[in-house]
Amino acid sequence: MRSSFHASRGGHLRRKHHSATCTKRGAGKRNGHHAKRHTSTSTGKPADADTCPGADLQPTQEDIEVVRTATLCLVNQERTSRGEASLQFNADLQQSAQAHTESMAFGDYFEHDGPSGDTPLSRMIACGYIPNSQVGYEIGENIGWGTLYLGTPRAILAAWMASPGHRANILDARFRDTAIGVSPHVPSSLSQGQPGGIYTQDFGVIIG
Repeated sequence: MRSSFHASRGGHLRRKHHSATCTKRGAGKRNGHHAKRHTSTSTGKPADADTCPGADLQPTQEDIEVVRTATLCLVNQERTSRGEASLQFNADLQQSAQAHTESMAFGDYFEHDGPSGDTPLSRMIACGYIPNSQVGYEIGENIGWGTLYLGTPRAILAAWMASPGHRANILDARFRDTAIGVSPHVPSSLSQGQPGGIYTQDFGVIIG
């Protein structure tokens, strides 16, 4: 499953009235991935997961931070190997990405838009990443899930890089900020009882 999206404003932002909550081995079931995306594609040397500790960890409640860090490490390797700047962690995007990941995990769905109508844009507004109606912005979002070894950072990153929409978000030179939400609770309708991981990566840049 794949989709594409990109939101961009060079000037005024029209606020949307949606709700968003800001909080802070065997055969794996096949990954599902959606991308809300920019444009552009690129080629280059793949990320070296061996230099990103935790790249082969299956998410658990105890290792979420290691998994999150490994995923960002792999993403930044893909960027720097092509001459792009590393993405910087942003705490507001972290709240948005983690809240959406947990909403999908426990709400048993896999979409960019939540059941209450919240969108990537409305979540980033609610969590403070887009601070007011006067700034410009560009944003994007990747989501993905997998069970067993397909839920590791290495497998999620490989699947994203194999998909044009996700790849475009990861390699977009205009993005500066990012954060990654992770949960070991794959939506029950997808996992069929297998452990794994579900991920949200939010991307952005504030202009002006």
